Amino acid sequence: MRVARIARLCMAAFLAVTAVCAAIPLLAERRAAMNSEELRKLFEAGDYRQVQRASQAAVEVTPQDPTLHYWLARSAYELGIYDLAVRAAENACRLNPQSSDFQMWLGRAYGRKAEIESSFFLARKTRHALETAVKLDGTNIAARRDLAEYYVEAPWFLGGSKDKARQQVDAIAGLDPLEGMLAMADFYRGFDQPQEAQKQYEMLLEKHPPKVRFYLEALDFYQHQRDSLNMARVLGAARGVAPEDPRLLFYGAVTRVIGGLQLDQAETDLRRFLAEYPGNSDSVSQAEGRDWLGTVYEKEGKWQEALDQYRQAAQLEPYRKRFRKSVERAEKEVKKQGH
Repeated sequence: MRVARIARLCMAAFLAVTAVCAAIPLLAERRAAMNSEELRKLFEAGDYRQVQRASQAAVEVTPQDPTLHYWLARSAYELGIYDLAVRAAENACRLNPQSSDFQMWLGRAYGRKAEIESSFFLARKTRHALETAVKLDGTNIAARRDLAEYYVEAPWFLGGSKDKARQQVDAIAGLDPLEGMLAMADFYRGFDQPQEAQKQYEMLLEKHPPKVRFYLEALDFYQHQRDSLNMARVLGAARGVAPEDPRLLFYGAVTRVIGGLQLDQAETDLRRFLAEYPGNSDSVSQAEGRDWLGTVYEKEGKWQEALDQYRQAAQLEPYRKRFRKSVERAEKEVKKQGH
């Protein structure tokens, strides 16, 4: 009997120790949950998948922290998980309804889903979130630009208005003249007035802006105009501001492709860009890099390689019609070659 009682006591002690040991990882996980500052640094490094995982884990530990939901929304948006981006942004705004930045990203998430689903309901929610963002902070230039873009692109029955768009542009110019030139250029681009848009970009470039993003927007414009000469000129100026920025590799390659020069160097630069830059919805994405690499292969007659890149681009951003058309074109050519 005594032996049996001792055995039972030993077993009970063993189970207690086992339970404590099992709890240690859980406690460590709770202690290891990242805070918003750590998530921000990860996000800025382009590790969106890790931000998503870490922010989801952190939300489970501290569900009432709006910034954790915000970083979950931001990372999900970059990863193309728009349902999650919307839910997380809604939670961030519910927990902190006074944040202009939270409302802006909620508007962007709604906007992307509205674009994918062709949803009038979500389009209206997009407008409301962006208008709220501007009301909360009139100095939020990014929110004003998003709202101006909405007013330009939306039909009148969804709140589109040329006059309202111009009001946002004028407000931006009052806050920052250089930002105002970018906003005005966007305004003209939205109404298919490329000559007027070009005037704004040229006035901007004459000011020699100190930040590379001003040059990147001019490069985006000339890319869409298929103007390789002006792209090369702007690239030269941009390299004087940020010579190591990997996005200049992308635009340098695109300049070569449009100009029909040095396709082998364009391929090298695009591969470097894809390896060095994670992509960002505010700038150049990985999908765009894949699409242009596919264009290089298409021009070289390497249709299977082109198709592989086009498919990756379309997988990353399935809502982009241009990417889907590239896939269809390449599939037809590969099928022909198979015969």
